[in-house]
Amino acid sequence: MAEAKSVPVLFVSDPIVLPGMVVPIALDDAARAAVDAARASESGKLLVAPRLEDRYPSYGVLASILQVGRIPGGGTAAVVRGERRAHIGVGASGPGAALWVEVTEVPEVEASDHVKALAVEYKKLLLAMLQRREAWQIVDVVNQLTDPSALADTAGYASYLTQVQKRQLLETPDVAERLRALIDWTGDHLAEVEVNDKIAEDVREGM
Repeated sequence: MAEAKSVPVLFVSDPIVLPGMVVPIALDDAARAAVDAARASESGKLLVAPRLEDRYPSYGVLASILQVGRIPGGGTAAVVRGERRAHIGVGASGPGAALWVEVTEVPEVEASDHVKALAVEYKKLLLAMLQRREAWQIVDVVNQLTDPSALADTAGYASYLTQVQKRQLLETPDVAERLRALIDWTGDHLAEVEVNDKIAEDVREGM
């Protein structure tokens, strides 16, 4: 079992950060304290965890800080890169004003043939949806992904998933479970898009 370690934690409601994602996060006082504590620490890492209204998160993502700078409007933001899932344990003591927690990294597991088959099925649905949107640059990126876990975690960027669904993906270490959920959600969304497109086409023809 992986050893627990203490890191500063940054709670965010939007975006939900999954491993592999690179996102900007606006900094309030609490977030700035977490970023400052991480930059001063030996590892340079912080935990980014979702804070939604219903409950405390059980997982977050260990992240590195790529850049801190000003944003339009006069505030500041940190660009972070999610790296690995981590299970959140008890609160911990640490320097500065930041909140610290003990975390245990989720180990990477080699993909089975079953997981690879699920990844192929999900990739087909995802590519079909991206092609409908003519998002060709993203299609190229998705086509290059071969790791099932990394493919599943790109769903953190998906606009059709709710924050609760994205948190569920973050809190599901099992890759097969994540892929099965994404196959259901993406299949339902794609079917809805196709119905809406058909209705719009019928209306245009009627006019």
